[in-house]
Amino acid sequence: VRARAATTLDDFGEDSFREGLEILVASADAEARFNDTGRAAFDAQIVELLAQRLQVEHWYRMHPEIEEQQIVAPLIGLGLPRTGSTALACLLGEDPAARSIRTWESMWPCPPPDAATLAQDPRRARAEEAMQRRARLFPRMTAMLPSTASSPTECQTFMGHCFASQLFQAFAHIPRYVDWLNHEADLVPVYRYVKRVLKLLQWRCPPRRWRLKNPSHSLFIGALDRVFPDARFCMTHREVTGVIPSVADLYYELRKAYSDRV
Repeated sequence: VRARAATTLDDFGEDSFREGLEILVASADAEARFNDTGRAAFDAQIVELLAQRLQVEHWYRMHPEIEEQQIVAPLIGLGLPRTGSTALACLLGEDPAARSIRTWESMWPCPPPDAATLAQDPRRARAEEAMQRRARLFPRMTAMLPSTASSPTECQTFMGHCFASQLFQAFAHIPRYVDWLNHEADLVPVYRYVKRVLKLLQWRCPPRRWRLKNPSHSLFIGALDRVFPDARFCMTHREVTGVIPSVADLYYELRKAYSDRV
């Protein structure tokens, strides 16, 4: 209701996202142990993701020709988290002939970016402000996950539009949801939706040679291969004895603002 009111839109597209949304909310209510800040942030995140989904569908209804866009042979980075994948993505993103998901685009993909106005897009400044707020709330994050409003980022937020994403487990203790995501969820519709958003992003804003990355793809590579059968992959590596404490430290940093019992 709140997402519809915020956007004056009402078409969420196909319904596969509802299962993940219901399990996520139930898990958060039962397990997350949010404080007041956490509960408010979680509720706002759900509404924002639904609002973005409404806007994506709105643009497709207005411009059905977007569907004709082709995502050809993307290079996709995957592997364990905390293995330098962000650094590699930023390096690959320096190629002017290649395209990445920019941080501000992941936050607000609509209206779809336009090459003619890209440098002046006001979402850049909005994203920088959001990242400054994040730095104040999570002081260590700037060093742990260095990024800018325009640097490459993961498709976790677009997967979040489908409520099948590791995005949520980073800042909330939601084991029931994580178990569903890792062992029960069907990721094929999720990756089809991600492809749908990529088409939207490249429609008026080339280049179209995508450089993507998301460590959690490793868990769902069968579904990823079905949706992106011509994809190529690269994997970053690190000793798992270094990965686990680094992930735990990152999750702790994110969760402690939202729960008094981490």
